[in-house]
Amino acid sequence: MDFTGTIVWVTGASAGIGHASVQGFLDAGAVVVATSRSAERLADACAGLDQQRLHLLPCDVASEVDVERAHAAIVKDIGPVDVLINNAGTTVFRSFLDSSVDDFDRLHRTNLRGPFLCTRSVLPGMLEKGKGTIVMVSSMAAIHAFPDSSVYSATKAGLKAMADCLRLEVRKSGVRVVTVFPGATNTEIWPSKLREKYGEKMMHPSDVAAAILHVCSAPHGVMYEDVSMQPIGGGL
Repeated sequence: MDFTGTIVWVTGASAGIGHASVQGFLDAGAVVVATSRSAERLADACAGLDQQRLHLLPCDVASEVDVERAHAAIVKDIGPVDVLINNAGTTVFRSFLDSSVDDFDRLHRTNLRGPFLCTRSVLPGMLEKGKGTIVMVSSMAAIHAFPDSSVYSATKAGLKAMADCLRLEVRKSGVRVVTVFPGATNTEIWPSKLREKYGEKMMHPSDVAAAILHVCSAPHGVMYEDVSMQPIGGGL
């Protein structure tokens, strides 16, 4: 895969699937903008990467001001975004009754409002060019029920619905909208005890990143719509 000259924006880039995607796109020659809420954590995570084509920007995807500022800086200093990876996400593992209103609002801000804001910022430029790829990193929790995940599942199902509708609106323009549904992946989103118990059975973040790069490298006339991924042994 060759992404030389392609400008890629990856959100939630300081860890997990986002960080693995940054590495993958850099290795494939892309110019990568990596964003995360914590500038310090982002810098630490990316310290060992090739800095020539890597640009680090602090950005809280739930903040309209932050997203507008980050996108304006990208366009001004680098150029219009060709590929957006909406990866930033968070969760809580609590039953429905134990989930608080703050949990509900926080997860929706990051997992659904964030992709809405980032997509809205890059979409006009992609429509003007007649091409571009937007990847929504959802979850198998969007399409399968799991206990203690009602709020998280709602945000990821909402992300799927938003992507499905957007795809219908823009597909004739040449803009691609892809939703990736990873199953259990060994990232910090899981409690440490579960990672210790199931980590060897989980997918690695680089596995999901490889799938993201693959769908983004499809010929211009091809669009992967939904990509479901599970550990080879199935769900946990």
